[in-house]
Amino acid sequence: MIKDKQYKGLLSATQEYRKRLDSYTDTEFMKKANADTWSAAEVYAHIISANRMTVRGMHKAAEGNATEDNSALTWSARLIMFFERFPKGRKVPEVVQKRTPAVNSIAEAIEITDSLINELNELMLTYPKWSRTQKLKHPVLGMLNNFQWIRFMKIHSKHHLKQLDRIKNL
Repeated sequence: MIKDKQYKGLLSATQEYRKRLDSYTDTEFMKKANADTWSAAEVYAHIISANRMTVRGMHKAAEGNATEDNSALTWSARLIMFFERFPKGRKVPEVVQKRTPAVNSIAEAIEITDSLINELNELMLTYPKWSRTQKLKHPVLGMLNNFQWIRFMKIHSKHHLKQLDRIKNL
């Protein structure tokens, strides 16, 4: 089933984030190559916060407390979902930046990553209640239902794993 494939991909990516935390020293984790790039800590802060915010919204949608919407995916969302990648140079939506707390240590990153794994497992218990018309607004891609959000989170999480690879190789 697609939900299993998308969920397993998201869970696998999230577990990879957790595993990689063992490979950093505190100094490496916080280090930035320059002022215009992210540190590994900033990547973790972004992806874990974004996914946790999404999971909270997905619970609302599972309970029928999101927006009822029959519209199709936007073209930009279709392209991302189809190719499973983001266009180069895409910046973090301002609303997400404002709601992303800093991660100040590896221990904190471990704690929030473990919490996200638990939250994802709890979310999947609501799967039988998911609706294709209960949607939450993505700040750039428009309205997405829970099935689409799981896929998006998987793509987004894998995207930032590649970013962590680039940071590690600097």
